[in-house]
Order: sequence, then structure tokens, then C-alpha cells
Amino acid sequence: MLWASTEHLRQLKEKKMLHESIKQKQFTVKETPGYRMRVTQHAVTAPKGVYAIDFIQESLKDGEVVDSQVYNFFMTSEDLKALCNGLLND
Repeated sequence: MLWASTEHLRQLKEKKMLHESIKQKQFTVKETPGYRMRVTQHAVTAPKGVYAIDFIQESLKDGEVVDSQVYNFFMTSEDLKALCNGLLND
């Protein structure tokens, strides 16, 4: 049942059906004719200072999504900074 509710939340996010008070950031990291990777981020309502981060991988065929995987993480601002610094620093 947890998967069903997680899938439902993903569908709501994908259709931008989050409440209008929730500001969501979205961007595409990479897109080729057969693959796309996107990231979405928004603050959760509780606890304060925590963000939901979704890494979305999509397989494309003729411009249409044929398969997708969503990896969801909950992170604080400090966690996000550590992630960014870890990715950018050699």
C-alpha cells in the first residue's frame, strides 16, 4: 500500500497538483532523444526546514516517456549544501 500512495504523490507532483502555496523548483539536468533526468524540490509542511527532493529518470521513445523512476529524498538545507559541495568539489 505504501507504493500506491508514493505513486499517487508522484503523479500529483508530476501534474503540478500540489497546493498553490507550495513553491516547487524544477529543472532538467540532461535530455537526449532517449533519456531525460529532471529534479524537483519543494519544502515540506512539517517539520520546518526539510525539503522533498525528487530525482526523476525517464526513458523516452519518439519524445514520449516509456519508463520512469523517481528517487525521493528528504533533506535539510545543510544536507543540500553538502550534496552540492560534494558533487562540485574534486
